[in-house]
Amino acid sequence: MIGDAQLPGNPVTRESIMQKKLTVLLLLAISLTATATATAQQAPSTGTPGHQMGNSAEKINLRTPRVPFKYGLGMNRFRALCSSCHGKWGDGTEQGPPLLHDFYKPTHHADAAFYQAALKGVKAHHWTFGDMPRVEGATTKDVDKILPFIRWLQKENGIY
Repeated sequence: MIGDAQLPGNPVTRESIMQKKLTVLLLLAISLTATATATAQQAPSTGTPGHQMGNSAEKINLRTPRVPFKYGLGMNRFRALCSSCHGKWGDGTEQGPPLLHDFYKPTHHADAAFYQAALKGVKAHHWTFGDMPRVEGATTKDVDKILPFIRWLQKENGIY
């Protein structure tokens, strides 16, 4: 269509223009999704794959996927309150065990155990890191956000 002129046998209507625009937008969305998926699959992990625990002979083959928005606040609270001992991605440090371990799946450590550990502390019973003290500054609301992030991260790493 040039100006208001139409080509013979090819009527241009508002509906046909909208349909073409929607088709272009749909193709663009599909292309962006495919590109994002390919990039995520090729991107190196930002974690520490194969991180060797000082207190454990086990290796954590960490997978650090993109964190969905709904777990972002939990991730931020985890990083602020828990990561100095449990690692940026829950893969453990010399100060604390990995939460990406079968010990911490819901059938072994129910959600209540995480509240107990963070808010009151717990005696050592699986590892040789010593007792876990209460996390200074942690609140029930913090654990309400942190726990879904941990459970999501565990699922992403095949813990359960």
